[in-house]
Amino acid sequence: MKIPLLNPIFRMVMRIVSIIVFLLTIISAFGGRMNPEYLTIPSVLCLALPYFAILTGLLIIFWAVTKRVIFTVLGVLTLVVCAGPLSLAFPLSSKKHAEEGNTTFKIISWNVLHTDDIRKPEYGGNRAVEFMINSGADVICLAELLNFSPKELKKASPQLIDSLIRLYPFRAGLASTDIKVLSKYPVHHLGITDKKGGKQPRFDFFAVNFPGSRILNIGMVHLYSYDLSEEERNVMKDMKSVGGAKESVKELKGSILSKLRNAFRRRAENATELREVINSFRPSSPLIICGDFNDVPASWAYNKIKGEDMNDAYVETNFGPAITYNLHGFYFHIDQMLYRGNIKALSLKVDKINTSDHYPLVGEFEFTNPEK
Repeated sequence: MKIPLLNPIFRMVMRIVSIIVFLLTIISAFGGRMNPEYLTIPSVLCLALPYFAILTGLLIIFWAVTKRVIFTVLGVLTLVVCAGPLSLAFPLSSKKHAEEGNTTFKIISWNVLHTDDIRKPEYGGNRAVEFMINSGADVICLAELLNFSPKELKKASPQLIDSLIRLYPFRAGLASTDIKVLSKYPVHHLGITDKKGGKQPRFDFFAVNFPGSRILNIGMVHLYSYDLSEEERNVMKDMKSVGGAKESVKELKGSILSKLRNAFRRRAENATELREVINSFRPSSPLIICGDFNDVPASWAYNKIKGEDMNDAYVETNFGPAITYNLHGFYFHIDQMLYRGNIKALSLKVDKINTSDHYPLVGEFEFTNPEK
């Protein structure tokens, strides 16, 4: 038996849903253009840009199949309008090859979570240290690591730690920060540590001296986190189910939104100061800014740091979106690797070792016109 009003009601609901999704897609795409100091919600929506874009794509298919031209065109126009920000979340590129004769190097950026193994706590060794040893990287930049002691390199045997130290004899990082660098080549601290990070500085700078008098400057960052409690993280995770959202948001909505607002504003401050430091380097000097941005491509902090002169290694060498955070159901691309100067990105992959709540970024670069 056919219910006469079913199709008209369903179409009306789909129209309303489509308009909402199209608008949210546009707001999330350009949310990173709005300073979170004045408006926070666009920054929050910016986190979900890939998901809104996928929903828009599905709605385009739905309206095309049902032969509704107007809403099909509206969906397509939405993606066209958002093409710029979407190109950062959904790059359409591929791996590059080094030019003959150019020197290449591999660099890893990883929030290592004090080498805790959250997926295999029963593991008898230290998978994070094992990964570093077997990575083949020339330089490893780490966040959330206080030092290289057995207390931080948990469950790593003396032999394993000795192997790491022999492979990376040069190490740098202040005792007051959780940012450290391991290198096969001499590395020194540049003394440009974040001055406004409070108890926890949010970035630090280093110079690695490669053979042939090539110097690579590195800014390793760990921007301000969301500071959500485990209970609040679970509330955010429950947002995926309507029932769970209705019950839990009533209790914790205020504290969550307050913490999100504070986090976006603090990251904006971090990004502004970091950008000032970037501007102090000569444009031709090889410079990589990498680490845990705690924010996505096209966000306010990302745009501020990237500016008009930096390149995104992931965008230039990959096809499709990425996920670098892997816990609490928050599947976002919040670890970045930007660069400028006389270097070129060849590849950047997200390695799937899951000891930490972040996946490591593994980048390959070439020196294009090394300074002598």
